[in-house]
Amino acid sequence: MKKDKNIIQIEEKNKIPPLFVYALGGLGEVGKNMYVFEQGTEIWIVDSGIKFASETISVEGIIPSFEYLEKNKKRIKGLIITHGHEDHIGSVPHLLNSVDIPNIYAGKIAAGLIWNKVRERGIKRPKINIINNKYSIKTLNFEIEFFNVNHSIPDCYGVVFKSKHGVVVTTGDFKFDFTPVGARADLNKMAALGQKGVDLMLSDSTNAGVEKFSNSEMDVREALDDLFSTSTGRIVVATFASNVYRVREIVSSAVKNKKKVVINGYSMDKVVDIARRIKYINAPDDIFMDLKEFKKYSGDDVVIISTGTQGELNAGISKMANGKHKEIKLKHNDTVIFASSAIPGNYEAVEKISNKLVKIGVNVIDNKKVPKIHASGHGGKQEQLLMFNLIRPRYFFPVHGETAMQVRHGQTAIKTGVNQKNVFILSNGQRLKMENGEVRKWDSVPAEDIYVDDTNLKGQSNKIIANRDKMSQNGIVTITVAIDSQKNEIILEPKIEIIGVFHKSSNKDVLEKIKQEVKKDLQNYWSSDDKITFKGLKEVIRTTGERVIFDTRKLSPIIVSIVLNYSQEIMNNFIKERNKEKNKEE
Repeated sequence: MKKDKNIIQIEEKNKIPPLFVYALGGLGEVGKNMYVFEQGTEIWIVDSGIKFASETISVEGIIPSFEYLEKNKKRIKGLIITHGHEDHIGSVPHLLNSVDIPNIYAGKIAAGLIWNKVRERGIKRPKINIINNKYSIKTLNFEIEFFNVNHSIPDCYGVVFKSKHGVVVTTGDFKFDFTPVGARADLNKMAALGQKGVDLMLSDSTNAGVEKFSNSEMDVREALDDLFSTSTGRIVVATFASNVYRVREIVSSAVKNKKKVVINGYSMDKVVDIARRIKYINAPDDIFMDLKEFKKYSGDDVVIISTGTQGELNAGISKMANGKHKEIKLKHNDTVIFASSAIPGNYEAVEKISNKLVKIGVNVIDNKKVPKIHASGHGGKQEQLLMFNLIRPRYFFPVHGETAMQVRHGQTAIKTGVNQKNVFILSNGQRLKMENGEVRKWDSVPAEDIYVDDTNLKGQSNKIIANRDKMSQNGIVTITVAIDSQKNEIILEPKIEIIGVFHKSSNKDVLEKIKQEVKKDLQNYWSSDDKITFKGLKEVIRTTGERVIFDTRKLSPIIVSIVLNYSQEIMNNFIKERNKEKNKEE
């Protein structure tokens, strides 16, 4: 018996819309993390990060595309921040400039860092709800909860989305530190989630290829204490500004060994200031010395906390190694400690800085010499195994990592009993659809890279940056043609300007060939059955210029075509006036 059409419509109306889970950044890369949970009238965003661009590209960084969010801005209910690192909060000002976010949820230090960012950008200070591991949010489609995880900055949370379709957990960045210097991880809460049933887990893949447990931050404290008590001369410690726990331990060791502290680097100064204001770094005010005081200071009982762990050209350590720092001149018996590890791709830059420091006579200490001087904030394979055994998900979506990291993390999931078919190695923008506890791959939303600089909150797409990069490497050619569009004819000879391709004087034959080919191809275009448009005219000029230059010189510069539209009468008057001006000058 067939159902009544009215009954079917009522059933469809009452049907619970599916839950979609996807990333707009953070897959196939380390950085620009942004994860989206979408059901019916609600879109929830988790994190809004940035990825730092290659030195060869003249931009501040790379952020996710907000195209899909802008088209669906009325459905956005909130932004949740798992912690305050740049790869999770770096694009918040750009996001706020693109869409209205009705509610932001973040821990204390992440909130402080976001407020500082928006103030610097001239954006209205948003209201941020300060969360902790007992905080919860209830909406039409979701119950959202939080649990503590260990990382290298305070206030780090995993997030639980409970929907009528199932339970989704995203761990955020995590490690398991059984002797933490901050809050303990909520192991009982994680285990309770696993016992009740978790359908899908998203989890940090950064150290999926590291077999061992990561060091404890307590081990770093002990290593710092030993070095501070035995080193002679001044001590410079290079670390990530965002590694608040590490900075706190450096300050603590300085206090213990009766040394003054100098903060060097804009980002370091900013983070330390916020951490001191909210009492995450709690030390006497008189141990801190600014750079102006330090310049006049002659004592050796000082610790300089500096940026520059990755060999960045403009960072503090690089300037010291190159003798270009205005206030800090390193001496023979100083000690430089790299309390960090080099990110893949930065090894050569870090080695160059280390070699320059050694030439000065500085004692350089890194995690090769003293392995416990650095502890990663990301859990290795053993910690990932522990997370699987606590959460026990049916489906797994490895995030926050390059593709090889995601694949390794997926292999670890399979070893713990997750069905191979239930592991999803996805790209940014590709969605998972969850209905009644079942998860499958679905469609994709726009998720290209957007490049931003200090002056541009909106950013630029891949194509624009590719053109900029091509222009810097291969040069630019401008071809200007004046035409009479009523008569479909060229009025003046094409004018060609060249920057960074080849010398005009020694390539007159190439320039002449471009002119002749442009004139010929334009005539062919006018004679064709195609609809004549200015866009079409410019395209003919551009492709002709590209073809001739590649055929004659095997070069591929950016070609800019300009079409000026004049009637013959206007052009004749223009030429007459120009000739008059020339005669007057003579």
